[in-house]
Amino acid sequence: TANRFAAPMVVRMPGGYAKVGDPWHSESNESFFARLIGWQVVSPSNAADAVGLLRTALRSQNPTIFFEHRKLLDDRYSRRPYPGDAFVLPFGEAAVLREGRALTVVTWGAMCERCELAAEARGIDAEILDLRTLMPWDRERVLESVRKTNRVLIVHEEHRTAGFGAEIAAVIADECFRDLDAPVFRETMPDVPIPYNVGLMNAVLPDVDRIGEQMRMVVDF
Repeated sequence: TANRFAAPMVVRMPGGYAKVGDPWHSESNESFFARLIGWQVVSPSNAADAVGLLRTALRSQNPTIFFEHRKLLDDRYSRRPYPGDAFVLPFGEAAVLREGRALTVVTWGAMCERCELAAEARGIDAEILDLRTLMPWDRERVLESVRKTNRVLIVHEEHRTAGFGAEIAAVIADECFRDLDAPVFRETMPDVPIPYNVGLMNAVLPDVDRIGEQMRMVVDF
């Protein structure tokens, strides 16, 4: 449209797993919308980021899919003090949740807490990046971190096949192949529907133990 037409629209959408949410309501579908050229895709991990990112989305002239994770709507990890009426966060800037040199962990949404807990539990010097937005995503910061640590693990609760982590892995392989001391690892949902039963749901979601095991595999490779 040569910038002659704007579509300032924000679609606030529930996403992510929830207790007894059934196979359809608990899915994560970020990659589906990230394929739509021109759309912005946001997935905050905490309330303060949600405020700043939502304000940016409302001021944007482009359409935005704004994922609000079901688990994070009332969760101790996601609670933050209100950052103020002027607080905004730009799209495409990842947050460094934890600095480290052993490996880079790229994640977003509800997996941020689990990655932090996994690194602490295993005593791994992981650098954890919360992407916050997937379209655009912070390629520069991710690649900079991978070049520093030479190892990377991507963690998300989307299905493994065609999940957004595959796109990140492809970019890292293209841009940082000679910097890598290990393959690009992913910890994701398997390609199955999310069970209604809470125990079965927890069995298929990436949890702290499995994320920690993957971190150790990457570091020891």
